[in-house]
Amino acid sequence: MRTKVINSSIDMVPVLRAFDSEVKKNVFDEISEDWRLVSEITDKYGEEGREALEFFEKINLVETKWTTPEQGIDGRPQKMYRAYYSTFNINISCPITEMSEIFRIVSLDDKEFKKLEGEIEKFIGDEGKSGSTVAEHFKLSLPALKSIMRRSNKFVYRGMKIEKRK
Repeated sequence: MRTKVINSSIDMVPVLRAFDSEVKKNVFDEISEDWRLVSEITDKYGEEGREALEFFEKINLVETKWTTPEQGIDGRPQKMYRAYYSTFNINISCPITEMSEIFRIVSLDDKEFKKLEGEIEKFIGDEGKSGSTVAEHFKLSLPALKSIMRRSNKFVYRGMKIEKRK
């Protein structure tokens, strides 16, 4: 296994969110042992387990591969997941104000975060908007906005533009 090196304060967001529930922790423990089919995880942990796998994939904590059609369900291949890293090496230095913004976004409860996420989604529309435009509109610092983007499964940064994940 490999070591995940964290040397940016914004990269702390997904690490702090990766194990914030019992389901996420248990799913990660399972995929740390061996390859697991998405259907196995979904059967055992439900939709929350599938979402955990998607989150791990988004933040590059897992590797994936596809089964053959014979190994899949109803002759269709399915995705398998395995943990890519076994250790973290965290080495960051940043202003306290930046870290406080990051911790504030990470610690928002799910209801509050989903509300903010929905407002941003509505604001950027189907075309997306520049990060600075979104930050200005919502009166967010750039570290706070980047933290939201790292926490969310709904958005991606493409260059300087925030778009909905397809």
